[in-house]
Parts: sequence; C-alpha cells; structure tokens
Amino acid sequence: MKNFHLTLLLLGLLIIHSCQPKEDALPAPTTEGLNTFGCKINGKVWIADGIRNDQGPAAKAIEVEFKRLSATTFYLFIHTNASTKDRVQLTLPKGVVGTNLLEDLYDKPFGIYYDNNFKLFKTKSSNPGQVVISRLDTVNRIVSGRFAFDAEFVVSKETVKVTEGRFDVKYE
Repeated sequence: MKNFHLTLLLLGLLIIHSCQPKEDALPAPTTEGLNTFGCKINGKVWIADGIRNDQGPAAKAIEVEFKRLSATTFYLFIHTNASTKDRVQLTLPKGVVGTNLLEDLYDKPFGIYYDNNFKLFKTKSSNPGQVVISRLDTVNRIVSGRFAFDAEFVVSKETVKVTEGRFDVKYE
C-alpha cells in the first residue's frame, strides 16, 4: 500500500511538472523562416519577444536587413528587442554561408548586447565569437543560423556571455 501511495504521488508530480509553461526554452533550431531569435545571456534564456513602447509604432521584435553583395557574400543586419528592454544585434557586413567570426571592428562581423540600462556590450577581436549561417534562401527570403559570443562593456570591462544563440528569420 505504501508503494501505491508513493507511485500516485510521483505520478501527480510528473503531471503537474509537465503542465508548467516552458518559459526557459529556447526556440527550436529551425530553417523555415519562422521569425524566431533566442539565446542564453549569462546562462539565462533570452528571446526576442517584445516591442518596447518607447520605440514607436514601427518597431518590431525582430528587424532584418539583407543585401546580396556578390555571388558568395552578403550584408546581414539582425536587430532584436525583448519585452525586458534589452536587445541583441548581429551585423555581418560581408557575411558568408558557414562560419563568420565576430570581432570588434565595425567593418567586420560583430555582435552587440544592449542591457536594459542602455549599456552597450560588443564583441572583441581577442576572443571572437561566431555566427554560423546554415541556410540562406534568397528565393523565399529566409536566413537561419546559430551564434555565440562574449561581449564587453568598454568602460568597466564587464563581460556578458551570449551562448546557444539561434535564429530563423524572413527578410524583406
């Protein structure tokens, strides 16, 4: 009888746990143009899920600019907003399908994290991060990939770790 009660208790806990929302889950790593963007910032899940009221009516959770530069290179700019008022930006001035190293020069690929206190953390050449473009579909206007980088606040040298990043976006 004791085992029966223990089994019922464990089953109840399992059911309750499975019904809880998955707030801490990153978006799935898809390549279908689902307009998702997420990562972990210092180990905490961060998702581009919001539009801040102070950005005006044209603001979006995910903004994408794309321009083909040559047969093998492109310009890609992804700027994202969260309801927590922090932002992540990826810029590839001469991006390629595959691996793009993120540095601290504005004519090279770079990443930025803006915290909710308006502090700007940017990637460093001494410890480059990366953006890996896994799909570029110029017919359906889809770009997908993953990213990770450490970013530094230039004033205090405070570092933010951006890991397990993924995006699957459509561009205009």
